[in-house]
Amino acid sequence: MVFVFLAAFAPSVVFILAIKWDRCQRKRTEKPPQAEKLLRPPGYSLSVRLESTFDSVLNCLLAASLFSAFSVASAVSLAISLGLKAPAAFQVLSFLATLAFLCGCLWFFRRAFHWFRQAQDLKLGLSGEQAVAEALNEAAEFGFRAFHDLQTEQVGNIDHAAVGKRGVFLIETKARRKRGGTHRQAGHEVHYDGEALQFPNFRETKPIEQAKINAKWLSNYLRNKTGEPVEVFPLVVLPGWFVKTTEKGNFRVNVMNANYLPGFLERQGEKIDPAQVRRIITALDEKCRDVEF
Repeated sequence: MVFVFLAAFAPSVVFILAIKWDRCQRKRTEKPPQAEKLLRPPGYSLSVRLESTFDSVLNCLLAASLFSAFSVASAVSLAISLGLKAPAAFQVLSFLATLAFLCGCLWFFRRAFHWFRQAQDLKLGLSGEQAVAEALNEAAEFGFRAFHDLQTEQVGNIDHAAVGKRGVFLIETKARRKRGGTHRQAGHEVHYDGEALQFPNFRETKPIEQAKINAKWLSNYLRNKTGEPVEVFPLVVLPGWFVKTTEKGNFRVNVMNANYLPGFLERQGEKIDPAQVRRIITALDEKCRDVEF
């Protein structure tokens, strides 16, 4: 009986092991067609995490299936032992094995569902960064060069940076699901008072602070790399949301919809001479060009 259940899952086990072996072999024996590394595409780190998360979902589902097979086999063994009036010790052992395998099955199923939920969040974040990247492509006609997914040890991931004669802009992307409005706020609106983002169902300050911290880090990084002071203007972009400013004033962090971003960048006055722009672009190109072909 046990072998019958194991045989049912043998193809899945062999397939996963074959994939892992193939990856190791390719990494050890194959070389990319070009040595030069590529620029990081938008949401690259999220796409890597998404792939790893789906692997975790499959691994947990396979483990849950195996534990389920063992629990059924143990339950059948327990039923047979009860029918044959086997020794009490054997019956107790079969019962404990059934319980243990069942608990293992439930635990791996919960882990699989946990990774699945996390994959949905990662996919949402990836789509948000891709939407902002499309908006930055439109800004290219105004002289802006965009860089994506800057990796730092100090402040973590920086979603986007746009560089041109009109300035250096750090863009923090936040993709948030819409869950319906309230009697005071429409379901597609987010209110911004210069300090926090008020969504219909929750209030958030972290994106604003994160944009400030990341802009300060990028400014220091570019100053160290180019030898010149570089002011970085932080932006928070919310794809799909209508941003309504509830307070007047010149805020340190501007918040906007992704569709509004190209026009906002176009309206900026020139702040940097072309020679410095080239030096900044060279520094960011060096920072972001780390993806193997």
